[in-house]
Amino acid sequence: MANVVLHQWEMSPFCNKTRRCLNHKGVPFTVVNYNGLLAARASSLSKVGKLPVLEWDGSRIQDSTRIAHFLDEKIPAKPLYPKEPQELAATVLWEDWAGQSLYFYEIYFRMLDPASLERGLDLICAGRPKWERAVMKFVFKRRYPRKLREQGLARLDRAEVEQQFFALLAALEALFEGRPALAGMEIGIADISVGAQLDELCRTSDLRDRVLAYPRIKAWLAKLPPA
Repeated sequence: MANVVLHQWEMSPFCNKTRRCLNHKGVPFTVVNYNGLLAARASSLSKVGKLPVLEWDGSRIQDSTRIAHFLDEKIPAKPLYPKEPQELAATVLWEDWAGQSLYFYEIYFRMLDPASLERGLDLICAGRPKWERAVMKFVFKRRYPRKLREQGLARLDRAEVEQQFFALLAALEALFEGRPALAGMEIGIADISVGAQLDELCRTSDLRDRVLAYPRIKAWLAKLPPA
């Protein structure tokens, strides 16, 4: 068996996604967390300086989507990406939606809500000196409101953002009537990608109970490989 190391940020939904992919494939792995100011070291791991980065017998693969494709190449059993063309097309769209749309709701509810921000800091500063928490909080409060304002969500009232988000969840709930997975009959990367974003939102947001009040979504999340 290969020596597999996942370099990650503890609260990243994309690292959550990669952990689930590895568990889906049954790959044993160890984790290296870049908590607190250790995050600065992540820039040396890949060309883009972002996590996750998967180290497989010394070779490094960056980006959660590239890692998922790599795992399918290495371990064809329990594929993350279906072979049927229409299912594959749906999978590609769901994975992109999770990373390019749902992600911004996740960071909005995590970073712009004071209580959720504190819970996020608990995760990202675990095991680090206490003084680093103040530095990380300063960084987060400068970076994420600006990022969300550029994207657009931070220009809206909180009530309007919640209305948009729960309208999407209601649509997701309706899709699960009579179907076990988002892009076919088997759990795959579409489900893992969307589920990882929702899981990270639920980890720190007071909206957790409202998200899990959708019975089909709750049952579907319970079927996903663990993070």
